[in-house]
Amino acid sequence: MPEAAVAERYAKALIDLGDEEGLVERFGADLGVFAALSQQDGVDLVQTLGHPAFTLDERKAVLEAVLERLSLHIHTANFLRIVLEKGRFPALPHIVEAYLKSADALAGRVRATITTANPLSASLEAEVKAALESATGKTILVESKVDPLIIGGVVAQVEGRVIDASLRTRLLDLRQSLLSSNPDQA
Repeated sequence: MPEAAVAERYAKALIDLGDEEGLVERFGADLGVFAALSQQDGVDLVQTLGHPAFTLDERKAVLEAVLERLSLHIHTANFLRIVLEKGRFPALPHIVEAYLKSADALAGRVRATITTANPLSASLEAEVKAALESATGKTILVESKVDPLIIGGVVAQVEGRVIDASLRTRLLDLRQSLLSSNPDQA
């Protein structure tokens, strides 16, 4: 079964349990804590727990040691144990991503990436967020990025759409317009 389908199936199982128990946000937070820990100190815990060079018992022991250090809900911890036992740990990053996407959909929110040439002030970020919320009718969770190559303006990615109001794109459009109106200048 392709990894994306596996991720969706596992994420749906946890989302359904979280929805039933009223713990969707808690499970998402737990998965975020585990994902952050798994990338600490340059060690990829997910890769280690999914590596066939280690026996299942060795991988279980490592997972249990990690779970002892975390304050995860029992359902989240059990979910991670099942993922390990079923040999699906390499798909965990995709499972977490699918889970968070489903949790966002249940809560009526979407994630947006806002890219600017310079860091946005809090007030400008709030304005862009408000404009995107108005356009989508949903709560927007903003991730800001800086890319000096866009020169100025903003590029927003939300719900699979790209809204490009960057100076770079406008200059490229102007250049193309000038070149197409006078082909001898190319």
